[in-house]
Amino acid sequence: MSKSHTMNVSRRVVLAGAGAGAGLMGMSGATLASVSLLPTPDRSETYDVVVIGSGIAGCAAALQAADAGAKVVLLEKMQSVWMGGNSLLAGGGFAMPLDATDAARRVFVAEYEAYCLGRGNSTIFKLMAENIDDDLAWLQMHGVAFEAPTPWPPNQIRMAIASPGFFAGMPSVFRHLRSLLPELGVELKFDTKAQQLVMNDAGAVVGVRAVGRAGVVDYLGKSVVIAAGGYGGNTALLEAYSDPNAGAMMVRGIKHATGDGLLMAQQAGAGLKGMGGLMALHIAAVDGVETAAGQPASVVPHAISINREGKRFVDESKGYVNHGKAVLTQPGQSTSLVFDQTLRDSVAESVMATFARLGLTVHQADTLEALAALIGVPVAPFVQTVTEFNAAVADGAAPGAVPPKATLANRIETPPFYAFSPLVPGITLTFGGIMINDRAQVLEADGRVIAGLYAAGEGAGAAFFHDYIGGGSLTNCLVMGRIAGRQAAS
Repeated sequence: MSKSHTMNVSRRVVLAGAGAGAGLMGMSGATLASVSLLPTPDRSETYDVVVIGSGIAGCAAALQAADAGAKVVLLEKMQSVWMGGNSLLAGGGFAMPLDATDAARRVFVAEYEAYCLGRGNSTIFKLMAENIDDDLAWLQMHGVAFEAPTPWPPNQIRMAIASPGFFAGMPSVFRHLRSLLPELGVELKFDTKAQQLVMNDAGAVVGVRAVGRAGVVDYLGKSVVIAAGGYGGNTALLEAYSDPNAGAMMVRGIKHATGDGLLMAQQAGAGLKGMGGLMALHIAAVDGVETAAGQPASVVPHAISINREGKRFVDESKGYVNHGKAVLTQPGQSTSLVFDQTLRDSVAESVMATFARLGLTVHQADTLEALAALIGVPVAPFVQTVTEFNAAVADGAAPGAVPPKATLANRIETPPFYAFSPLVPGITLTFGGIMINDRAQVLEADGRVIAGLYAAGEGAGAAFFHDYIGGGSLTNCLVMGRIAGRQAAS
């Protein structure tokens, strides 16, 4: 059990920004919100490590710190049913190098650098490549089950999916962690929202002031790990940093990912990185009803995407995030993902099964003309688009198509024909956040370390930019979360 006592140490409380966008400056330079100091708590509890957030990064940090013998408390602002945050809703894939060789690791890093247009965090990519095999084995040692890793074309990586499979594995992971962590001595505090960081007179972070079932409590520790996720659910931050219209997009991820951690860190002096423009957002084209699991990401590179005018508008082989952002520029900000029976048999069957399980519509017709009517696009342009695309396909590419398709080009010619439609842009997660180093220590904008403060996960490190290879986010969260826990406990 934690220890309660009266407050008898000299410290100051840093304003954490409980409101949307507190303390941050928008692109116009206007302060988004102001905050007020919470009431002085009547008690505090002492630990070695305080972790904020129950996603895979926070759980990895707490588990590793407990493994190292630290006394740990994990604070989660939501109820226990939401343990996991965005990780809970993830497909469950953890990206890995093709094998354990240095050559495969270099390829892994290069793939992520290319997807991020050379502006991702290469230091984190290298840590991911070097550590993910051991970190997955560590989770398995603790009873977390994974399917056998398999190659994940067109990328030169493998994917280990949490058991029992795609979109079913992560709920199972967090049910297990929900029981495992307390067995190892980690105290889980749900319905407990971290509001402010506590700093001593030397400027080191020594705890967190939180509001929850127990009232206002200071959770004190030698170290604090912020793993509170991104800001996809914070309209003010999205509109200030990314795009004036970003707040109108659907939120695929957890709607309570409101940037609490990065606001607290910034008020403590942390630098922020990689938060500007749509390049800082992960956007996917998703079903308008079921925005989480209703996304045909694995089908996108193989199919063709058709706008309301019946025309292609993007190279689908560049991935589902690039595709999702392209949909933003189309009439009505919607698209139809079209494929045939051959593609259903080879790449789409599992996604169709997911749509069926969720009660979502997959359109099917024996002719292209009939499919056009079902998805609400003009018949003649649609049929012409498919015909011209088919004629341009050769050796798995369609360089003469409009627009060209670099790889994974398949003729749409074997009936029946299918479409996921309509698909609309949805924000999965955010890429930018708190500046950290390779030890997960939080940095000021000039690179100086903030003593006692660590961060990991979606809202830390600005690992990705513009796009990433699926499975990379969970790998980043696991690897950096474990590093944060190890360093915080030491």
